Amino acid sequence: MADVATRAARHLVGTEAAAPVPASVDETPEASSEAARLLDLLLNQPPVGTELRNQLVTDWLHLAEASGRRVPHRLLPALLSLAKTKPAIGEHLHPAIGVRGRWLQDLGRADSAPPSPRIRHWAELAGAEALTEFARLRFSDPATALEELGLHWESLGARERAAHLATLSTKLHSDDEGLLERALDDKAKGVREAATDLLDRLPESARARRMATRLQPLLHSKGFLRKKIDIDLPPAPDASGLRDGIAPDPRAGEPNRLERLHAIIRGAPLDVWTTASGQGPAATLTQLAGEERVVDLIAAIAASRGDLEWVRALLESRKDVRLLGLLPRDERENVLERYLRAGSVQPSLLVPLLGELPRPWGSGLADAVLERVSAKEGSPLAAMLSAVLPMALPQDVAEKCRRLEKSEDAARRRLLSDVVQYQSFRQSLTEAFR
Repeated sequence: MADVATRAARHLVGTEAAAPVPASVDETPEASSEAARLLDLLLNQPPVGTELRNQLVTDWLHLAEASGRRVPHRLLPALLSLAKTKPAIGEHLHPAIGVRGRWLQDLGRADSAPPSPRIRHWAELAGAEALTEFARLRFSDPATALEELGLHWESLGARERAAHLATLSTKLHSDDEGLLERALDDKAKGVREAATDLLDRLPESARARRMATRLQPLLHSKGFLRKKIDIDLPPAPDASGLRDGIAPDPRAGEPNRLERLHAIIRGAPLDVWTTASGQGPAATLTQLAGEERVVDLIAAIAASRGDLEWVRALLESRKDVRLLGLLPRDERENVLERYLRAGSVQPSLLVPLLGELPRPWGSGLADAVLERVSAKEGSPLAAMLSAVLPMALPQDVAEKCRRLEKSEDAARRRLLSDVVQYQSFRQSLTEAFR
């Protein structure tokens, strides 16, 4: 009542200010009294830490959306206030806040938004500001960004051309090849290098075919019982090779023919190797035994192009976290579980990949992580996973966490306590929305 009286006593600024149009009727049914009680608790007296509270509020919004329910009107101000400072919550407000929640958001924007400046075209801007705007355009509309960069190409300086060209790495597509081929003839070395870096990721391009033509004569599969691919070093590049980014002979000293070879390999399609071996990727890698630098290069190429056939073949013989991140979810979980149980990879290297996995994890991976966390040397891993594990573990491992919660190690005990708290509250939310 005091709040209403205070707001009613305020004078509007200006003589022609109009009262806002009232919100439309909210026909979406309100969440149950128990669900409302739990949201009220999270917003005003959270029984868990800040990160867990934010995740549980997001969970509440997801459950409300799935059940066709909305936030009670009395809780909207507190929820919207929290969402202003927590973008992760703000992203999931709709549709759970209903008609009145959207109405309140619009009122807040109208009261706080400064006058909108004139939207300027990226080409009218300069320096980092122009690059930022162009990057936004490239992300939202790649085709338009490509067309506009081609139109304004001649008006940009060499550094600007190189920087804008590198931005095409976002949503790189075969349609970009025309501008990249044009950039190969640029006078500025930085522009040409930016173009070759991107063309290295387009194995169907004309440049890739030219590189394949250069690489094929250098590869020889020898032997009968144990075949091996021998690799020759390339000769000095002709004018076409120089245009494609192969380094020329130095003015003094010996040419770096190995670097020339690597430039050709980076640009060529990976099927040149399977053609040379007459077998698939896994058998081809066997024929390249002893050529570690070449195999490392092939791994980098497979990663940059997202070539799953080569990624799977490479992971059979090496533990490469960079490649592991490219696998589909189920495969990645299986490999991560295998690595954790075997102890063949430093757990700290796996933490980013574990964090990126969709949640909750499968029971096999969850058990493997818990085994490592509860082991004698598991305290550092527990600390690194503190922001991930409570939400990542499936509900059926909560009881196991309760048993492990009595650990003497403070970091491990705190993490497992967070898991139990989160899982318990999450279960209450699930039941409230049934």
